Amino acid sequence: MKKTILGILIGFVLGAATIWFALRRSAEVAPETQPAATEPHAAGLHLTKEQQASAGLLVAKPQAMELKPEAKAFGRVLDAAPLAATLAEIQTVQSSLSATTKEFERLKSLGENASPRALETAEAVMQRDQAALASAQARLLAGWGKRFAARADLAALTRSLLAQEAALVRVDLPAGEILPSEPRGIRLAPLTGDAPAREAELLGPAPTTDVQAQGQAFLALICDKAPPPGTALTAWLVTDGMAQRGFRLPRTAVVQYESGLFVFVQTGDTAFERKRIEAASSQREGVFVTNGLAADDPLVITGAQQLLSEELKGLGGSE
Repeated sequence: MKKTILGILIGFVLGAATIWFALRRSAEVAPETQPAATEPHAAGLHLTKEQQASAGLLVAKPQAMELKPEAKAFGRVLDAAPLAATLAEIQTVQSSLSATTKEFERLKSLGENASPRALETAEAVMQRDQAALASAQARLLAGWGKRFAARADLAALTRSLLAQEAALVRVDLPAGEILPSEPRGIRLAPLTGDAPAREAELLGPAPTTDVQAQGQAFLALICDKAPPPGTALTAWLVTDGMAQRGFRLPRTAVVQYESGLFVFVQTGDTAFERKRIEAASSQREGVFVTNGLAADDPLVITGAQQLLSEELKGLGGSE
């Protein structure tokens, strides 16, 4: 009887030990058989084709470009009404001067047959018109500059400005900032919003200094899609100097991690590597990168932030 009970106890102990060992073995094996959402790898991050599509990744080669030296300034669209009024005055006085000059020359040609008083009166009227014309032309030069006032198409341009088919812009540099030479070009963009900058025609130095800005100023012309008078603009004046070679990347391609800027480059069908870059400037059109990329790098231009999040999750970190 005792032997029977002892055998039952030994069998129970052996059975319990076997079950415990099997459960422990199952718990150790289970994590290895569960598929991971992303796989951290020494060479980067690995995502399946389905995961790439779900993240909305877009890959493209970086856009090579040259960044010309530029100085940032601020501008505003000028009201063309004072210009139009001055031109109208000049035209009116010129017409009057033409008539009074002809009258004076007619009386002068009569010689002794002309009344001295009539001749004197005609000469005085002619000189009055000459003075009025000189005054109006001086105000045109003082207000708009010699280069602008001398344009052959000034009358037609003024009509375009009044119709807001074109826009005249005054650009002021910050106080104390002086360009060593006259800029060679200009780009303009609205001060607010995300509209890209566009090229404009640089007309030359402005004839006056702004009372508040107290810096160098220039005039520029927007020839199409003109903003209304009073619109505030951001300007970039192209200055002398060597252009930098690099790549212009969309903002969605660049991520910030800790104290650095990074992009993701596709290194295989399912592999992505995070690379540190050096950015020379950040503009509305994108980020200009001078170092860290090659022209044939398959760059993730959309979805870089998702890749960074997945990489940090796989490494057990946080964004």
